[in-house]
Amino acid sequence: MGELEAHVRLLHQVGTATLFQGIERGAPLLACFEFDYPSLNGLKTLRATKQAFPALPILMLTLHHSEALAVWAFRTRVWDYLVKPVSEQDLWRRIGQLLQVLPASQDAGRQIAMPAPLIPQEARIEAPGRSERVAEEALTYVQRHYAEVLRLEDVARCCRMSVWELSRSFKRVHGLTFREYLCRYRLQRALKMLGNPHVTICEVASAAGFRNASHFTRLFRQRIGVTPSQYRLNPSEHRPCPEDA
Repeated sequence: MGELEAHVRLLHQVGTATLFQGIERGAPLLACFEFDYPSLNGLKTLRATKQAFPALPILMLTLHHSEALAVWAFRTRVWDYLVKPVSEQDLWRRIGQLLQVLPASQDAGRQIAMPAPLIPQEARIEAPGRSERVAEEALTYVQRHYAEVLRLEDVARCCRMSVWELSRSFKRVHGLTFREYLCRYRLQRALKMLGNPHVTICEVASAAGFRNASHFTRLFRQRIGVTPSQYRLNPSEHRPCPEDA
């Protein structure tokens, strides 16, 4: 936000007690909700703001990101959703898109407008073969269910193929076994969660899908080189995700 202060007038609002009064008084062109780890109260406040001021574009920035959070945000009708860190150029590009659809005068009223979404890169390419499609379905399943007990048999059933066929297709496309990919993905999620000082190691282990805190700590130390507690103290001194994790 500091990059914007040289170009636009910013009103910083901490807390929710006077949020609506500030919006009514300042008549902002854009409301920005910035989160590190979105809380239930913070998300409820964003939703209430959109309900109270439906024509006010809302930009949501968050450090923690998940598919479920992004889906919730767009169903709540945020104007745009960005995952931090965000470059100054990208931020200005998004705001420039917004300025093109806003009225020249506030007295003219504001139309509800959403950015024209870019077509995903993968959608511009021809349909993948069966192996690639199955491997992508398996990845999607992992991303949605990594915190649960995941058995290869269940994933294979979801992909409508045998365990042997899934294992072979997955290894051919991604160069990893399914179990190794799952381990890496869970560790990547755990590394991000450890940045939140308000959650315990046990909570991180459970949320990332590990059997228990002991198993998580042992595997973490094998792959990362330090315990989760040590990593949390000095995350910048350790590589974020080792080559073999």
